[in-house]
Amino acid sequence: MNKSFIYETLSNQSQETDMSKPSLMILSLGELGTNLLEAVSRADLFGTIFVASRDLTKAQERAGNAMIGAGLEGHFPDIRAVELDLNATGFARQFSDIAPDYLFSAPSLLPWWRLDAMEVQLPFAACTSLHLALMVDLRNRLSEANHKAFWIGASYPDVINAVLNRTGFGPDCGIGNVQEPIPKIQRHVATQMGCAPGQVEVRLVAQHAFEYYVLNASAHDELPPHLLQVTVDGQDVTHLAVQALRQSFPFPYDLHFNRVTASAGVQALRALTADTPTATHLPGLGSLIGGYPVLASREGISLNLPPHWTKAQAIAANEASLEWDGIAGVDVDGTIHFAEQTAESLRILLGHPTETLTTQTAAAQAKALLAAL
Repeated sequence: MNKSFIYETLSNQSQETDMSKPSLMILSLGELGTNLLEAVSRADLFGTIFVASRDLTKAQERAGNAMIGAGLEGHFPDIRAVELDLNATGFARQFSDIAPDYLFSAPSLLPWWRLDAMEVQLPFAACTSLHLALMVDLRNRLSEANHKAFWIGASYPDVINAVLNRTGFGPDCGIGNVQEPIPKIQRHVATQMGCAPGQVEVRLVAQHAFEYYVLNASAHDELPPHLLQVTVDGQDVTHLAVQALRQSFPFPYDLHFNRVTASAGVQALRALTADTPTATHLPGLGSLIGGYPVLASREGISLNLPPHWTKAQAIAANEASLEWDGIAGVDVDGTIHFAEQTAESLRILLGHPTETLTTQTAAAQAKALLAAL
């Protein structure tokens, strides 16, 4: 049977859209976008989910897969495949016509898992241009649209989101990273305290590099700069959480990792679509580097720091952690300064000095990096 016929049949049988729920567009259909689609289709958060790609067949197949999987579990959101090409002249108009309430994007010219498969020995920050170049293009096209959706940017959000917002329009927040070590902390503390993991309240300030040291089969005595407070029914048990951070924790940094980040995405979207403020953690908040504890709802996001932490302290901790990714710092104008090891690795690979990255140089640097790889 023709696949398009199957898809049209499924579409015609879909339930009437729940207008009381917001709509979501997933613009990137890579591994992370696909995993998020599957997860959010089962979460009952959105009335309509737009699966957008320049390849309509791919969008239809991913939408059909999500429809069937979600339906088998008793969920029937209105999932629609959309042909949407970022480089087409009609992108801004078409995006405005669709007018999603929330937009998710995670584009990359070379995903981290492909780099790992190539066994390329580069500091993480050396590949920042591969994310920034496409996010700059998307930002520029979205700025042309009449409709402004709440934008969740998941391409290295701890840094990319800040760079975009320091140079104009950018994502409202990201997902993952700071969220992902928290269940490990909750489970360890709950075991020590004899309580349910849900009773363990965690507030963590951490940048992208942090989780790779915490979710790792090798225990690390030294961790990237961070701030941590953990309580159970008002009792401070941070000392127990510190034990958890340094315990070995085998973890698959392969394609399965995208499923974890998709779960972080559902957690974030559950908070962001709530009517009342919900405590969670999010990275890439506007122009801020790294991730923070927040209160989030449909009305927006606010920091949720303990009284004894200042905003300046939290920002300083995350900016100090950049070195662990290979970045010396990010200027107020969005210029990324690579750490010495990153700059030297890029000099050897590209054959010329490469000490900084900006929104203006991202495309050229990405092109050179892809050619060298």
